[in-house]
Amino acid sequence: MIRQATKYDKDQIKEMMLMFKTESQIQQYQDIEESEYWHRLIDSIIAGQGVIFIKENVGLIAGIVFPTIWSDKIYALHELAWYVKPAFRNTTAGYRLLNAYIKYGKHLKDSGRIAFFTLSKLPNTKIDYARFGFSKMDENWIQ
Repeated sequence: MIRQATKYDKDQIKEMMLMFKTESQIQQYQDIEESEYWHRLIDSIIAGQGVIFIKENVGLIAGIVFPTIWSDKIYALHELAWYVKPAFRNTTAGYRLLNAYIKYGKHLKDSGRIAFFTLSKLPNTKIDYARFGFSKMDENWIQ
């Protein structure tokens, strides 16, 4: 069952995020370990600054709401991480997590809380995001 995470899921969230970090192969992230920061971030998201949807010990998708670059009065939901444990890939788990995030983003848009919501795409992702109504706006590069 996909559900919104609570404070009782923090250990599980951190475990999956560490797995995500390792698998992402972003070298600049590999040596970072700031548990206090992660606990504060998770607390603020769970308290309403965003959302984390979780499938118990399977995967998660997390997003945070903050002002856009052009106005502190216009907000957007930005996906931070979408992770499914390797044993559960090629099942419906990832799709159902994504679907929960999309429904939540649409709800925030319809209620006027945000102007838009985003989804990142890692190089090894084969999903066609346009199928879900997303438009490619830019690419991020890292050095």
